[in-house]
Amino acid sequence: MQTRKALMISAAVAALTMTAPTAQAADAYVSMFGGGSFLEKPHMSGVSKTHTTTTLFFTSKQSVDTSFKTGYVLGGNVGVDWGTFRTEVELGFHHNKSASKAHLKTSYSVNGYAFDGTTYSSTSRDATVASDLKLSAWSLMANAWYDFHDILPYGITPYVGGGIGFAQVKISGMLDTIKLHEKDSTVFAWQIGSGVSFPITNSMKLFADYRYFAADSVPLKLSPGFHGGDITTDFDAHTVLFGLRVNL
Repeated sequence: MQTRKALMISAAVAALTMTAPTAQAADAYVSMFGGGSFLEKPHMSGVSKTHTTTTLFFTSKQSVDTSFKTGYVLGGNVGVDWGTFRTEVELGFHHNKSASKAHLKTSYSVNGYAFDGTTYSSTSRDATVASDLKLSAWSLMANAWYDFHDILPYGITPYVGGGIGFAQVKISGMLDTIKLHEKDSTVFAWQIGSGVSFPITNSMKLFADYRYFAADSVPLKLSPGFHGGDITTDFDAHTVLFGLRVNL
């Protein structure tokens, strides 16, 4: 459902922006960019509840608290320059690795009774463990940027804007000595940012910008070794990008 909603919103934004007035010359362009991704520290936690019989109720709780190292972003887009603003469709890839340690808390409890006399035990864990997690996201965004022409010399052009779309977020790697399930989820995503471009020829420009990228409430999963618990996390990143834009 979230994927369908994000696709519909992205398509609507793209359709509306592409019908902008054509009084000004419209130039198509392509661009490629790369840079650093500074992921905000996510708190990954969740509760997984399962009814197994009419009399027993199993509950699993879990949280993983760790920071992530500086990662990278790669991407590109195709767009149209309408003169004072630009609209584009962007494909990006974000990747970050965790620090070497994480604080892991899990608990597994059973409430109820068994008719056949079977006994069940509850377990819990609260420890600092080795961490080698990878958190990545593919994103497809519909962006709009406003260019402030003729306010700086040498053709330097500041711009501001943002976009909406969706991101496919994936977690993988090792926690303690157990390999996690590699599960991905697709959620709504958005970004805002600002930057400057600088012409190097009549049809080519270099650009640098800052963006805040957010994909929130991502449902993921821990492995059975951690009671098979569901977790929810956010993928919120500050990115610094450098790129090249070429008019077609």
